[in-house]
Amino acid sequence: MGEIELSQRDRELLAGAEGTARQMAMRILLRMAKVQGAKRLINVTRAHIDGCIYTGEASLQFAEMLADAGGQVHVPTSMNAISIDRKAWRTQGVDPAFAHLADRLATAYERMGAKPTFTCSPYQLPEAPVFGEHIAWAESNAVVYANSVIGARTNRYGDFMDICAALTGRAPLAGFHLDKARLGTVLIDMPEYEKIDSTFYPVLGYLIGSRVGSGVPVIRGIKEKPSSDQLKAFGAAVATGGAVGMFHMIGITPEASTLEEAFGGYPPLNHWQISPDEIADVWRKLSTASENKVDLVLMGSPHFSFEECVELAQLVEGKQCHPDVRFFITTSHYVYEKAKEAGVAKKIEAFGAIFLMDICLCMISTTVPHECKTLMTNSGKFAHYGPVLVDREIYFGGMDDCVQTAITSSPKISIPDWLKIP
Repeated sequence: MGEIELSQRDRELLAGAEGTARQMAMRILLRMAKVQGAKRLINVTRAHIDGCIYTGEASLQFAEMLADAGGQVHVPTSMNAISIDRKAWRTQGVDPAFAHLADRLATAYERMGAKPTFTCSPYQLPEAPVFGEHIAWAESNAVVYANSVIGARTNRYGDFMDICAALTGRAPLAGFHLDKARLGTVLIDMPEYEKIDSTFYPVLGYLIGSRVGSGVPVIRGIKEKPSSDQLKAFGAAVATGGAVGMFHMIGITPEASTLEEAFGGYPPLNHWQISPDEIADVWRKLSTASENKVDLVLMGSPHFSFEECVELAQLVEGKQCHPDVRFFITTSHYVYEKAKEAGVAKKIEAFGAIFLMDICLCMISTTVPHECKTLMTNSGKFAHYGPVLVDREIYFGGMDDCVQTAITSSPKISIPDWLKIP
């Protein structure tokens, strides 16, 4: 492999000393290391698999080939949301042939020792990574959250690279594993806002992602520290609007206590003063619907957290969803069980909402009832992907507006206090 420095174990893996599956994985990793310009590989301590989403026969064949070859993960490995709700797909109108293939794919990764966590928010699970830990995570929002909010180190590992890293415990020393790649590239100054709500961070994230592409934005001017869920929503939207794998917020995220730390003493490549008009434009564009009736409310992209369950339970307690409106929430089994134990899941389900596990909104195309024509969500990520994924028009609004819409079946879109419409 020429210029790539190999450890003794790397050479043993290449020689097949730990089995055929790890040998194949190592060959792929070294090819990718050359593409990325890496000089050596590093140890990773955990992995998160996105390749468990069924995208066609090739995705299934690759996973089953590794599993049939005796592949076993070398590090603790979690799994992203899959393409079906394993317990409920039969009642959701999912094609049995598709469900069978999706289940086979998930089973292949389970056979290799991956844990059936089935969540796109692995940072919400127990034993999340810690600052400085090198990991191999796929799923764009998880990558952004790990790098930016936790300060762990991972690249945007695509399908198949994720399982190769999991099988070997190795990854190319490139990208966000390197100090310099984690430094900011674009300085972004915020308008002054006195009061913000839950819609602010997905709108801001989508705007910034669409502008900076694959850069590392550094946001200055956020006065009040965002919650974990607000950072989750921002990260998901910034990775949706562009190809962002990491961001900094001055005085908030762990590698940006100061502007100098965020940029490593280097000047920013670009400086952007966001205007209220730009944010207002994004807020408007995230809603693509025009009908006076909403048939389905969707939440949980990324997966709903326990804290969001508590917030929603407070909003819906003693109220009832309109009989003509469906209300779906995607989350992990871990969060659902926690919400169930705390009594908040019961309040949400009494309102008429249904929790969907194993899948997330980006895999919900087979689950949306045919009769549901107009949707509403509080997710900036799904507001972007949804119109294409499910071929429906979508309204975007805050959690409270989603609840009011579900009660009346008429779209309730409140103009946020922070939004200055030109």
